Amino acid sequence: MYAEEHDKIIEQLRRYIREDDATFGIFQYGGGADESYIKADKQGLRLFALELLMAAQKSNEILHDKEKSIIPIDFEKSWVNEDSDTFVQYVMPVVSRSNARQPVGPTNTIKDKLIGAGFIALMVFLILSMIVGVFSIIKWLL
Repeated sequence: MYAEEHDKIIEQLRRYIREDDATFGIFQYGGGADESYIKADKQGLRLFALELLMAAQKSNEILHDKEKSIIPIDFEKSWVNEDSDTFVQYVMPVVSRSNARQPVGPTNTIKDKLIGAGFIALMVFLILSMIVGVFSIIKWLL
């Protein structure tokens, strides 16, 4: 049931999206792949999303086929910017998320709390020392 609905959505999107008006590209603004951005118009984004949607539709058959391991994406279409730095050529479906990155969040350990408390105590000590020093100088001058 789900696959049939998926196919209907893909067919509707194919009829709705016009390739001749679209542009899409992945570029780097710095030295590595971690400094990348997508430059595209609305139609280009829709076409790229459609390519990924079609790859998702094919992923189950690729996972169960011993000879196939990738789903090719046609990156030489007219809507893909020729000056793009990165071309997504295929999707390699996987079964599990064992190698996925775990979300990294801030962790407050006792050491972090002690360092913060020590810093606050040092600031209070310095401010009190300045106040005592200023009063000592004033008393000495009078």
